[in-house]
Amino acid sequence: MKKILSNYGVLIGALCLTIVLSRMSPVLFDLFHHSADAGMLITFFAVSVLFLLSFVIHYCAVRVHFPSFVVAIFFGIAAQPMLGSITAHDHILGIIVGAGATLILFGGGLETPFDNFKKLIWKILSLSFFGLFLTAVLLSCSVYFLGNLFGTHVPVVVAALLGAILASTDPAAIIPVLRSLRFNNRQTKDLVISESAVTDVTGTLLTVAFLGILVAGGSFISITDAYQSLFSAEVGHILFEEILYGVIFGVLGFGLLTVLTRAISNHGQEAEAHAAYFLFVPLCIFTLAAAFHGSGYLASFIAGLLFVLSRHMHQTEHFFNYTIEGFFKPTIFILLGALVDIPELIAYAGIGIVASVLFMFVIRPISVFLTLAPFSLFGKDRFTVKELIFVSFVRETGAIPAVLLITVMSSGIPGLDGLVPIGMWVILSTLIVEPPLTPFIAKWLGVAQPIKDSIELAIQNGKTPFVVLGSRGYSFLDRLPYVTQWAVRHNIYRIVVLHCPEDKYTQEYAASIEGQAKLAFMQVNNTRSDKGEATIDFEYISRTGFLQDNIDALAKEDDLVTAIFVGRKVLDYRLDQVKNLKVPLFFID
Repeated sequence: MKKILSNYGVLIGALCLTIVLSRMSPVLFDLFHHSADAGMLITFFAVSVLFLLSFVIHYCAVRVHFPSFVVAIFFGIAAQPMLGSITAHDHILGIIVGAGATLILFGGGLETPFDNFKKLIWKILSLSFFGLFLTAVLLSCSVYFLGNLFGTHVPVVVAALLGAILASTDPAAIIPVLRSLRFNNRQTKDLVISESAVTDVTGTLLTVAFLGILVAGGSFISITDAYQSLFSAEVGHILFEEILYGVIFGVLGFGLLTVLTRAISNHGQEAEAHAAYFLFVPLCIFTLAAAFHGSGYLASFIAGLLFVLSRHMHQTEHFFNYTIEGFFKPTIFILLGALVDIPELIAYAGIGIVASVLFMFVIRPISVFLTLAPFSLFGKDRFTVKELIFVSFVRETGAIPAVLLITVMSSGIPGLDGLVPIGMWVILSTLIVEPPLTPFIAKWLGVAQPIKDSIELAIQNGKTPFVVLGSRGYSFLDRLPYVTQWAVRHNIYRIVVLHCPEDKYTQEYAASIEGQAKLAFMQVNNTRSDKGEATIDFEYISRTGFLQDNIDALAKEDDLVTAIFVGRKVLDYRLDQVKNLKVPLFFID
């Protein structure tokens, strides 16, 4: 309890310090005004604040185990005066948010395994198009009705836009939660992840369609009128161009990325310039698609979806992930918080909170069951009722809805009272309520179990030093000769293979891997015996939990561990904890 209070104390202290410094910022701005480049210096300062806040938010969120997106919104509210030079200028705001959204959607495509996507394509499209449209309509009607119920007028245009903006789910909020679960039916997980990536795009297209109508001078008399307007010839033409050129330039982006893959293969290793080219592709195809009136967001997503990251692009991949997770995603939520008017947030609390409850527990289940029911009744890959209930519960909104809120607010459309505060309540509610409850719901429904080990990790008795080769799949078979050579060079003749399939774990799978491992051990020792060399004492251990958790346990509990070998992909998980290991950790291809 003392540690928990201390962690929350750090968060509150950081927020208070941000508020104090933000209130003092006018004094600093006065110094800038003496310069001929005052405007540029103030904007530079605001951008530097975004970098600093992204750093602070990460450590505060880790301490309190709170979604970093939520923490970022609070810091954005606290830092409003310091960020005014960005939020008050639509073009600067648009550049930062647009670049962030493009790279986030590109990353969403990369996160979506294309093979899994193809297997579930009709379910994904049904949920991402029909389901999203139904979600948007129901949410728009709910927000408009609640406005009348609470005696607070919500314009039709605001209700319609909120439905479109908030209808998509967010893979960035969902994937970390699902990664900790082992599903009985892997397709349940694949559907949720793929749907969340695609709805980011379809939600964007729906919002863009509404914006096109409003910017052209159109207006909405009712919610029905707003959604009926989407079926006009003009809007159909707009959406056709958005999708057509989005697909064309998405395929072009995939082609450009294959050039990078070949360049890395020809040189045999990565270079710093490869990361620059990797960022160039989604930003370039976004611009080209937009120039042809296509969807740049769709183009960037498709390029990422079609492209498969090779193991030769490990450093580029990590640079990209750190750029998105460390800067762009927190920046978008910081700026969203900076746009919030606190009195308005309080004034719309009733509507926002009730709309959030309806959104998560009524509208989402209706959309899921209506759009997936045909696939649950017919076909060989059916979903059970419990699996549909679980899919219904996963309703996190996130970065793209936040981007769309900011985009709409910076469009100059009048009469958007209530858009940001109501949207903020829905985003906050889904991010606070659902992620911590998802593992419990999955376990309660029996569709998945948390990935963890039920028994303590035990190494065979003995006082002989050993090295560990960790693996999640078959890769240890290729790496075993290298690890054996390293161990022998250091006069170590004991090797433990630590195998953790994680979400792929089944007893049959583990038994199959163990059989191949023992065969590989025998071949190594037979070869050494033929040469008159000392044999190696091998041990195979299969675990049901996470590889990094078992590595932590070995490194902390067993003083006989000399070194641990893992593939580079282990860096995808908790890199900050690698530094705390007291045993050398070697990364091998």
